[in-house]
Amino acid sequence: MRRHTETPRHRAHLATTFTFAVWFAVSLFAASATSAQVAPAPQTAAQPPGAAIFAKKCTQCHQATMWNSLKQDRKAWESVLYRMVGRGALWTQDEINAMADFLAQTRGPAK
Repeated sequence: MRRHTETPRHRAHLATTFTFAVWFAVSLFAASATSAQVAPAPQTAAQPPGAAIFAKKCTQCHQATMWNSLKQDRKAWESVLYRMVGRGALWTQDEINAMADFLAQTRGPAK
């Protein structure tokens, strides 16, 4: 029986296929979320800079259900963000600080 050997070309094909699958899944999720909205919530103030960074960086890999129920202080959120850096996330210190501030404000512990 012949064993399958992984070649650079095969790995590139797998990476392309995976990227397309993720893009397709995110597109479907975004389309269903957009069509399910009745009316957008009015924005009373400008969103903090961490909100945009968070939306761009974290939703590449995670769905909202992964963090919606979490309530943590800033230090715990920063720890989560650094764990993601350890797993390959490419973020600057400023992005990490902005996201940690945003998450602590919106997903902080109950007061």
